[in-house]
Amino acid sequence: MGISDRDYSRSNPPKGSRTRVMRRSPLAGLRSLSANSILIAICCLVFFIDERLPKVPVQLSEWKVNPAQVEAFNDIRRARSETTSVRLPANEQGVGIILVYPGRMPAEFVLQVDPIAQAQYLLVSPLRAWLQFTTAQAIFSLEPDGSMHGLQFWRFVGYGFLHVGLAHLFFNMMGLWIFGGIVEERFGRRRFLAIFGFSVVTGALLFLILNALGIAFAPEGGISIPGLLSSDPYTPLVGASAGVYGIILAAAWLAPDEEIMLFFVLPIKLRILALFLIGLSVWTLLSSGQNAGGEAAHLGGAIAGWWIASRPHLLDDFFDLLGRRLRPARVADTREIDRILDKVREQGLGALTERERSTLRNATDAGRKPDGARR
Repeated sequence: MGISDRDYSRSNPPKGSRTRVMRRSPLAGLRSLSANSILIAICCLVFFIDERLPKVPVQLSEWKVNPAQVEAFNDIRRARSETTSVRLPANEQGVGIILVYPGRMPAEFVLQVDPIAQAQYLLVSPLRAWLQFTTAQAIFSLEPDGSMHGLQFWRFVGYGFLHVGLAHLFFNMMGLWIFGGIVEERFGRRRFLAIFGFSVVTGALLFLILNALGIAFAPEGGISIPGLLSSDPYTPLVGASAGVYGIILAAAWLAPDEEIMLFFVLPIKLRILALFLIGLSVWTLLSSGQNAGGEAAHLGGAIAGWWIASRPHLLDDFFDLLGRRLRPARVADTREIDRILDKVREQGLGALTERERSTLRNATDAGRKPDGARR
């Protein structure tokens, strides 16, 4: 009997056959994709959904009190009295004004008297209004009527999936496409996603700290302190850049001498690119240049990516707490390990750099623990 005559070779087994048909899981295709590819797809999907949703107003600036109404404004906040808000039509850029009046103001009298306070608003999609990061939305804000809002901690992660234009989306996704593979190939899917997420959160955290310090020590109209951000707690932060910077710095730590073609033209080593990007972020932040808030997030993400990549055992500890054991990370290839061991034989352990010590330590741990668990 030939193989073609056997039951298990036929697409339709005969009736009565006990041959078991294996069904393909609907998630099998997703499992075959890299985490980097899935992350890029999610960012692109969020962008196109965000672009097509109807617009809603979200506050864009702090409340500016009418100088003649400061005492009345403070009394309303203390007593948590009722107020009336009116939104003036937005301009072509989607920016408008919110006016606040004391008490319940009849429609026929609105705009005929001076408001007690006003603020700007921006028309955005409900998705961006829900996910964007601002100090006021994520931590604390006080409305004219005395009500308090904030503690929306999901924004520390959510803003990393938003983008404000095709160019913004393209360059961030290009960064993930070029550098993400290096990190995921060495560390695996879960560690890769953990590094990206930790970098996004750290970027928002540094933005928050510098913004809060700007509010405390450099109020509007006061002395400008280099490195501190705008004193407005409603300045929005969006974009995956903090996570991308974290991935770039992790890749630079793993393969510092790896050459890439910057803009497909200029060959540059990863460590040089990493130093250039950090230097650019620091300069823009200290000089209060354009997009200083974004550069603060970039710097926070870069620091987080480098710090975690040089200490991958911290990710193992984190996942161990969740009860999920990971396969050992491929922290270095065989040639790199051989080079470090040769250096130890020739010059001793004292000649190793901190990065080389960490690489050797991680490789040793991986070899001792085949199940990926720490003992």
